[in-house]
Amino acid sequence: MKPEAVAGDGLLLLDKPVGVSSFQALYPVKRVFRGRKIGHAGTLDPAASGLLVVAVGTGTRLLEFLEGLPKTYRFNVKFGVTTDTYDLEGEVLETRDISGVTSAGIEAILPKFRGELQQIPPVYSAVKIQGQRACDRVRAGETVELAPRKVRIDRLELLDFKDGVATLEMDCSKGTYVRTVAHDIGRELGCGAAADRIRRLNVGPFDVAHSVPPDAVHGPENLLPVERAVEHLPSVQLRSPTWMNALLHGNPVPAAGYAPVLGAQTTSSFQAGEGICGVLSPEGKLLAIGTVTPLGYVQPRKVLQAA
Repeated sequence: MKPEAVAGDGLLLLDKPVGVSSFQALYPVKRVFRGRKIGHAGTLDPAASGLLVVAVGTGTRLLEFLEGLPKTYRFNVKFGVTTDTYDLEGEVLETRDISGVTSAGIEAILPKFRGELQQIPPVYSAVKIQGQRACDRVRAGETVELAPRKVRIDRLELLDFKDGVATLEMDCSKGTYVRTVAHDIGRELGCGAAADRIRRLNVGPFDVAHSVPPDAVHGPENLLPVERAVEHLPSVQLRSPTWMNALLHGNPVPAAGYAPVLGAQTTSSFQAGEGICGVLSPEGKLLAIGTVTPLGYVQPRKVLQAA
């Protein structure tokens, strides 16, 4: 007999192990929450480990608001080796002497990799070219050239350097490739380098320290409430059930019908026209994602509950 489906809506912080794809890491979750929609924000390479933010049930409708969150990685950079994948999983293309590489030399070039940058993703990546992943085209024998993309690195620190291997930690924007950072650092130093032991520590406010491995997922007790998916957005709370009913029927709510929610996880000020916001019921439950109009109305953009 098949096990009964487990109901649940919310977010799951998963610690993806090395050796499986992000999709494969969801298999145990899908077995537990059988029949529920499951999705994740921000893919990790099979060789990488760490935080994968997974959405279950209604939470999957909020994934778009998690995709753009900044991320923190810790990773190793092995100097003196260049590979086709920019990590140690790939084919070695060249090796060079690293006797001149020092901690001071690494520290000296790191400022070049902070701030807004134009970064070229690895050809062995999931970047789509006319609907097909770049890595699949390369494996099929095609020559692939990827255009530079604007990324942002807010923090890049050297934690350790020993035996030709540096350990770095980085805060960066969505779309930043750790493997490219390692490759480009090696090129800047003139000796080549490849990434290793990439681990994602944070996605926005979510920390890998609070995650569980896939085989430790048992049910709703592992889920965070759906409200956590938009805690980085400004929020408003409706003043009465009357305004709640209006919103659930797709009607805009005037300023008199809601109050801004100001807290540690939201912006310190709330102004009309700033953008999207979470819309909470009088009891504090997430009802919808809304847009604040220039006249101060909250227009529902995505309603999560039925009227």
